[in-house]
This record gives sequence, structure tokens and C-alpha cells, in this order.
Amino acid sequence: MILARRVALGGVQLDELHESIVIQRVDPGTPQRNISAVSMMGGAGQRITGDHWEKLEVVVEYGIDLPKRQMELRRQIFDAVNAWALRGGWLTVGWMPNRRAWVDKVELPNSGDMWDWTKSYTITFRAHAVPFWVDEMPVQVTNQLITSGSVSIEVGGNVESVLDVSFANRSGMTINNFRISAGGNTIVLSSMGLGGSETLHISHGTDGLLRITAGGRSVLDRRTGADDLYVLPGANTVTIQSDRAGTLTVRNYGRYA
Repeated sequence: MILARRVALGGVQLDELHESIVIQRVDPGTPQRNISAVSMMGGAGQRITGDHWEKLEVVVEYGIDLPKRQMELRRQIFDAVNAWALRGGWLTVGWMPNRRAWVDKVELPNSGDMWDWTKSYTITFRAHAVPFWVDEMPVQVTNQLITSGSVSIEVGGNVESVLDVSFANRSGMTINNFRISAGGNTIVLSSMGLGGSETLHISHGTDGLLRITAGGRSVLDRRTGADDLYVLPGANTVTIQSDRAGTLTVRNYGRYA
């Protein structure tokens, strides 16, 4: 049956595993935030010493609409749902279009007594590496044949996120030095040896970690300055300076708490 509540993992809908599956509850959660603080001198107030987003938990509760005497089939369906959940990957829900969360851990339910045909089962999906719902498609801006200058990008979401950047060398000569600034953060690359037809990529995997490659070679060790290109939602200016001209593309996947 096609339900009002729909959940898909890796593009596979839960309610399409078997017609007896009834999704009863979907809680998209909110990222858990760890804020540490110490008391200030005097009679009131604290000073924040740490602020870290920890994880996102999405809870899905479902039932199996089969008579209790069909215990064997009920167990087969239960096992199929567990196998589906353990795939991990991109999780989407029907009433949050164009957003998804990367699942890297799953907590499975106890089957209990399959004779209990009214029993509900709860799966908890956890996003640890990037503990947010994120846009499926990025906002993107491009500037052709730029050596130094800036572009503007409208960052989505409602919490801080990061930029992905590519810079394709169009000069025909090696570029060694590249500098990029956004949101008060600056990354400087030196002696990176970007060939005349190669592309520099500043990107992030599903693990949320920063990667910097020049022509497919890691040049992360050539970086100085900021840890990443952190930006807040809204209008942001991205400024670059390069040895030579290239095509600049800046992308952002908005994040939502």
C-alpha cells in the first residue's frame, strides 16, 4: 500500500519491501548539541568554552499487518526490514522533499514474540559524521576565467555548513598558489603544482571530512590557514586569488537542524 508516511534508504522505499508493512511514525529528530561552559567571575553568567553538534537520530516505527498465525512470514518480513536498514546510506522521508541524511549507524529492534500481531518495531537511524538533514542538490555559482576576484552565493539551510569548490586551470601553465576566503575563513595553498589542464577540488565526502586534490593528487598538506570554509545561511561572498586564470565553481549543500 502507498502510505502517507514514506521512508526510503538508498532510494528503496520501506513500504515497498512488502505490502503488509505499515509505517506508523517517523520522527526526523533534531541534531544533538553539546555546549560546555564555565561560570564567569561575579554573581551571574557563564562563558561558553565549546559548542559541538554531536549526532542526528531519526526514528521510524512500523508494524506488520498480518495475522498472528502467519508467524513465519512475519519473521521473514522483519528480517527483510532489518537487512534494508543495515544498508545505510542516504535516508529520505516523503514529507521532507529535497532533503536527506547520511546514515552511518543503525539500531535495530527486538523482534519479540511474532505471535503478537499488534506489536510495533522501532528502528533508530543515526547520522554521526554529518549530523544534519542536508539539501539533495547544491546551490552553485560559476565564474569563468578568473584570476582574482569574488563571487556571491546564497547559502541554504538554517545552520552553519561548508563550501565545495573547484578551480579548473585554463592558463595552460602550472598554478602553484591559490587563496580562497569565505565566511571569515581563509585557506591558502602553496606549491600545489596544478597542471595546465588540471582541476583543484576542495570537497567533502559523506564522512564530512575536508579533501583537497590537485589533478587527483591530495594537496591537503599544502594547506595553511582555516580548517575549512565554514559559512552561515544567507548571502556569502567568496574571494579568490590565483597565480593564473581558471574557472571557479562554488557549491553549497544547505544543512538543517
